[in-house]
Amino acid sequence: MKHFKITRLIFSALILLLLTACTHNNAVMSFQPFQQSYADSFSITIMTTAFTKNPASGESPVVKAIEEFTGSKLIIQWVSNSSYEDQMNLILASGDLPDVMLVTSKSYSVINAARAGAFAEIGPKLNNYKNLRQMNRLVMNNILIDNKLYGIPRMRILGRYGAIYRKDWLENIGMKEPETIEDFYNMLKGFTCGDPDRNNTDDTYGLILTSSAVSLDIIQTWFGVPKVWGENSEGELVPAHLTPEYMESLWFLRKLYEEKLVNQDFLFFDPAYFNDPFVNGQAGCIVDVLDRANTLLSRMERIGLENFEIGLFGAVAGKKGMKSLSTSGYNGFYAISANGKSDYEIDRILQFMDKLNEREAQDLLYHGIEGRHYVVRDGVVIREIAEGVSETERNDLSMLLTFIPKDLTTPVETSGLREKIEKIQAENERILVSNPAEPFTSEIYYIKGNFLDSLINNARIKFITGEIDETEFNGIIQTWLKSGGEEYIREVNTLYRERKD
Repeated sequence: MKHFKITRLIFSALILLLLTACTHNNAVMSFQPFQQSYADSFSITIMTTAFTKNPASGESPVVKAIEEFTGSKLIIQWVSNSSYEDQMNLILASGDLPDVMLVTSKSYSVINAARAGAFAEIGPKLNNYKNLRQMNRLVMNNILIDNKLYGIPRMRILGRYGAIYRKDWLENIGMKEPETIEDFYNMLKGFTCGDPDRNNTDDTYGLILTSSAVSLDIIQTWFGVPKVWGENSEGELVPAHLTPEYMESLWFLRKLYEEKLVNQDFLFFDPAYFNDPFVNGQAGCIVDVLDRANTLLSRMERIGLENFEIGLFGAVAGKKGMKSLSTSGYNGFYAISANGKSDYEIDRILQFMDKLNEREAQDLLYHGIEGRHYVVRDGVVIREIAEGVSETERNDLSMLLTFIPKDLTTPVETSGLREKIEKIQAENERILVSNPAEPFTSEIYYIKGNFLDSLINNARIKFITGEIDETEFNGIIQTWLKSGGEEYIREVNTLYRERKD
């Protein structure tokens, strides 16, 4: 019996030792590359935005290549960009989150979800991942919620915005590239009334607007309007809509609408169709990200359009000189759901996101599969889609790119247009207008932000379309101030002073 007890004790100790070793090995293995550590694939559901009508499906060979490279099984839930924020808020309210979700902004619903524990805090884990740990600290600060990091930002160029226009149209109406806001107006007027396509038909207009507010924000910046918040002469922050430049810019936009220099249905115009009027020869200008010009050029060449030329500029001068709206350095961020997830599962997802920043993965997401969607000659990508291959195989997959620490994709065949885009983006860096309050987590905004924002956004649209006059607009401003705006201003300035101190 004595020998039996000793044997049993030794056996138990061996079992305990094996279990401890297994647990230790799993912890170590969780930080190794997928293909070296796991034979099985790990299922990840991702919700993100789509800008095309037919985003890549799970059967796409590009998706399958990404799965193989990262050791994952992907279920991508595509949501149209025009309805993404509404859908995101519904998902957040339901509590039934996908494993990874694109978060478009630090809105009330997002802050509420983070505070309720819906997202995994990833800041303390970043050092375990060779790419993610190189995240830009300025951008990281911009997405913090209560000084905690809940997301992986989709890094973007700061000076990305500007205007894209039909240069051949501008030459047809005898004008030069705009240098001032007045020149910009005259160009749009000429595109609408001057028969720029020379077909003797009144069938064109100047500027394409959509339900997205970005184009309006960019144009207002040219007038000297700050980005959300700006510092006044006394060193205090004031909301953009309380500046005199804001109203001046609204009168300009109202004039464009009244004279039909923009599409009259812009409030309901889906951004997914942003390019169509430009490509189809209906309109001559888009104010948005400058790299949209690459897509426009590709589409116009693909349909066999001849004798056209695309022009670009970053900004036009207003009373305060040249101003360009800055991006936040990111375009949304990917948050990982914490609901019911173990550290092991969160680590696996972070490994996946880290692997997406390898050069091979970036090329797959941005270009597709070499030999199928493109070829490389002399070190540059040349877009040559193999016969019978659909462009939908790679549609919208670039939305998964985060570019941390940087863009590693194989460079695309150089063209004059691409070189000009890069040149203007670099020039914009000198005239950027950013939001000094972006890193702050405001309690008032947390509670009332959606309501306060909707008041101003709706008032802006109503004024531009002539539904309300300036007196009525100012009345809405007073409602904004009395409904929490005054408290919001005080709180933001308190946070601003604390940061400066």
